[in-house]
Amino acid sequence: MSSTPGNQLASAFFLGRRRMERSLIGLTTLLMRLDWVVQPTIAFAISRAALFIAGIVGDVLLPTEEGHWVADPNSTFLSLWAKWDSQWYVQIARDGYWFQPLRQSNVAFFPVYPLAMRLLAPLVGENLVLAGFLVSNVAFLLALIFLYRLAELELADRESARRTVFYLALFPTAFFFSAVYTESLFMLLSVATMYYARCRHWLAAALTGMLASATRNLGVVLWALVAWEWLRQNGWSLQSTMQRRTWSLLLRNAKAHWSELVIIAAIPLGLLLYMAFLKIHFDRPLAFIEVQAAWGRQNVGPGAVIARELSALADFQLNRGSLNRLLNLSVALATLAIVPFIWRRLGEGYAVYSLVLILVPLSSSVASVLRYVLPLFPAFILLGWWGRSPTLDRALMASFAVGLGVLTAVFANWYFVA
Repeated sequence: MSSTPGNQLASAFFLGRRRMERSLIGLTTLLMRLDWVVQPTIAFAISRAALFIAGIVGDVLLPTEEGHWVADPNSTFLSLWAKWDSQWYVQIARDGYWFQPLRQSNVAFFPVYPLAMRLLAPLVGENLVLAGFLVSNVAFLLALIFLYRLAELELADRESARRTVFYLALFPTAFFFSAVYTESLFMLLSVATMYYARCRHWLAAALTGMLASATRNLGVVLWALVAWEWLRQNGWSLQSTMQRRTWSLLLRNAKAHWSELVIIAAIPLGLLLYMAFLKIHFDRPLAFIEVQAAWGRQNVGPGAVIARELSALADFQLNRGSLNRLLNLSVALATLAIVPFIWRRLGEGYAVYSLVLILVPLSSSVASVLRYVLPLFPAFILLGWWGRSPTLDRALMASFAVGLGVLTAVFANWYFVA
């Protein structure tokens, strides 16, 4: 029987629909396989668009404090993202290091970030501010990708990994990830180091860890975290410390994989090389510590700092300075409070790492804690896990987004945030 034109049209329609369905299924499958790129990219795009708008609106509507450095006279937009410490990084990238005892000196700022700016500058017309802005934003996107992979590895749950990157991208001080600051690069190197360690890629972990230790002084703590991870993967744990079998197994693995331990030991080289540079040029290998006093930072211990800030609340006045101190103190206490939960869900290595990264800056002041908590990726992974509760998820997303908008507008007008 010959087919009629109507039957041919119907067959072509159903054949076309089946092909479209197969294409959609294939595309969906591909996107699911690439969710480790797609979800971080979406978080990056949404958060950066929101904070760029908030910065521009804040710059237009809020009064800007006069007399401050203008980063780029030819670009109001770029100048929004180069405030406060950004001046030091631009200066280092342009003129190099200098040191004067008892005075604020740029040796306080580690070299990898300004070096990245200097290397990129020839490609963008020697515009160091633009170079820093690009370094920060590219590094942050990559940091979100590594964080997603690490969270998925630790939690075995894609939705929790997705929430993790969104919480970080929308955190109230996440505008620092797009500013001419080291936050994004340090975050990238820190998360990449731990991701590579979890995957047993020890050489890659050592390289990124070494760069991290030359980006921030606390990057050297990654050495302990990676070493802890190596011990964990080779049969050691705190719970089994007193067992003879644990130590015999560890000794056997150390003999068999001694080269991995040598590779891991390279992580502090970033810090040591910077100290060697300071020794050669200024005869002060610890100059980056010496100059901290010029910023009013004196190590009195976290207990004394917290007690001092709590007592100051008795004379609390509703002004910008008091609100800033209250915010920083609240975030510091909240971070300390969730460390036991990080221990319970993610392990003792992550908990100790988080504790060190918050206690060291807290030993001198609560100032800038809002910024110092940004690289505490274990805390954001834990929040991603807790976000399984729809109520908590909505509360975190809403409060973080509002806080990000407000603090971005404030920062854009030279009001000190952290």
